[in-house]
Amino acid sequence: MAKKDQKHSRKIRTGWLVVLLLLVVGGGVLFMGAVSGWFEDATIVIDTEYDCEEECDKFMDIAASEYEDLIKAKKSFVVLVDQNGCTTADRLRGFVQNWAAKNGEKVHRIMFEEMKETSLHELVKYYPSVVLVGEGKVKAFLRADVDADAEIYNNEEVFKWWMDEHIRGK
Repeated sequence: MAKKDQKHSRKIRTGWLVVLLLLVVGGGVLFMGAVSGWFEDATIVIDTEYDCEEECDKFMDIAASEYEDLIKAKKSFVVLVDQNGCTTADRLRGFVQNWAAKNGEKVHRIMFEEMKETSLHELVKYYPSVVLVGEGKVKAFLRADVDADAEIYNNEEVFKWWMDEHIRGK
């Protein structure tokens, strides 16, 4: 009877060690996810000052210092990182203009060279890109160098879906 009790006791201890190990590993994964922003809401509500009724497809060109001022003021807005003479930028620029006109929103535009002088350069490495800023923090942006974003750059319907997924109505 003693051997049976020892085996049973060993099984219980092993079971508790496995449970403890799973809790530690799971907790670590959840902690790292929380630190890296897995649980942050990636949607934004664009500030009402960027609402427009006409000529919504015209960009509001901004300089690096103006972008940083918007970030410091904790504004929520859309910014196109653009570059003249790029066919991909031309296509994306058209997608953004159509989206802005349809949704009655003004969109900021910063040229890539100017963007390099902002805090945005830590995230956006290539142009063109669309950056969604909520309360002064970048919530989402398109990556020109990532295959997962290729369809967004090449299909206007997918681009509109991406924008709508990240921007909530007022």
